Amino acid sequence: MNGIKPKLLIFINTLQSGGAERVVSLLAGHLKDDFEIHLALYCNIIDYVIPPEIKILDLGQPLRQARLIRLFKLPFLSYKVYSYCKKNGIKISVAFLYRPCYINALMKSWWGYKGKVIMCERTHQTTMLQNQSRLYRWFSKFMVMFSYKRADLVLTNSYAMQTDLIENFKIKTPVRVIYNPIDLDFIRTHKDEVPGFVFDKNIFHFVNVGGFRVEKNHMLLLQAFFILKNLPCKLVIVGGGILEEELKQKVSDLGMNDKVIFCGFETNPFKYVSRCDCFVLSSDVEGFPNVLIEALACSKPVISTDCSSGPRELLAPATDLHHRAINNYEIGEYGILTPVNDITAFAAAMKRMYEDAALRRQFEERAAGRAAQFDVDEIKQYFHVAFTAL
Repeated sequence: MNGIKPKLLIFINTLQSGGAERVVSLLAGHLKDDFEIHLALYCNIIDYVIPPEIKILDLGQPLRQARLIRLFKLPFLSYKVYSYCKKNGIKISVAFLYRPCYINALMKSWWGYKGKVIMCERTHQTTMLQNQSRLYRWFSKFMVMFSYKRADLVLTNSYAMQTDLIENFKIKTPVRVIYNPIDLDFIRTHKDEVPGFVFDKNIFHFVNVGGFRVEKNHMLLLQAFFILKNLPCKLVIVGGGILEEELKQKVSDLGMNDKVIFCGFETNPFKYVSRCDCFVLSSDVEGFPNVLIEALACSKPVISTDCSSGPRELLAPATDLHHRAINNYEIGEYGILTPVNDITAFAAAMKRMYEDAALRRQFEERAAGRAAQFDVDEIKQYFHVAFTAL
């Protein structure tokens, strides 16, 4: 292109802690030499490192707001993004998470944006909506279908999500799967940093990394760990969010203040993960959990709920991806899968991992090779093609 880089807008709610947010920060850093990147933020919170040359459009919205107010603001915000793209000659707009996707759709359908619109779905919508009210499910499904119909391309980060959108939301727009990237080089160079406390080598440490949100189901993790509390084990939790005080109160109520360590949000959680013995994920729903790949990159055995979507594709890729663990845990090629929201099965899997050193070694030997398949230097090429091939 005669040395002129195409202009690319990446739009996400915030760059606060989270899997989609980490993906955006990685893409911004690794695609900046090929694109002139502009970053639109619904709310200007940035926890990850962003290259200084990237231009930021701050929409100045509060992260938490009544749903009706958010809905009424969408046309105004879509015009603001449209005007920014028009002023700066941006011909590619990529949205992550549902609010930016809705705004991108309105920019295309109401204001006549002529550039390419790409929507990035990061969760299994059917599972996410199943416990909501009938009205909320109907409205959300309508908005997903309305938005993705106006996209030039939809990207998902798992095949289960691709199937969900096509079969349950009747999406006719091309839907392509690109797995989440991880930064192996960053993990290798930062995992040996000194953590905030000293690990006792005589204690078995489980570790969890993630935002304190309802769908992450930390309550399941705490209740399962309670069953193991008389073993020489501790649980290290790295993350933060609106449920932090509730979780700390639960730990206190269970009498486990000396067994559970809250480390807060960390841009480098790997200094904790690398010193622990097993990574645990207790989510009810995921897109494609970066934290599992990152734990494998630290050569750690992992336990995860077999939620939709992602964990089975990552830990047991040779199995039927529509199958789910039921009643008991399942030993996959790269980790253990447990039924969703099953305290007893999750505790049994944790106890098995604690007791079975041979199984842990088996997982540790396979982990790094699996993680290498998701390195950002491998994955970024697929995003590059998606952003330019339409």
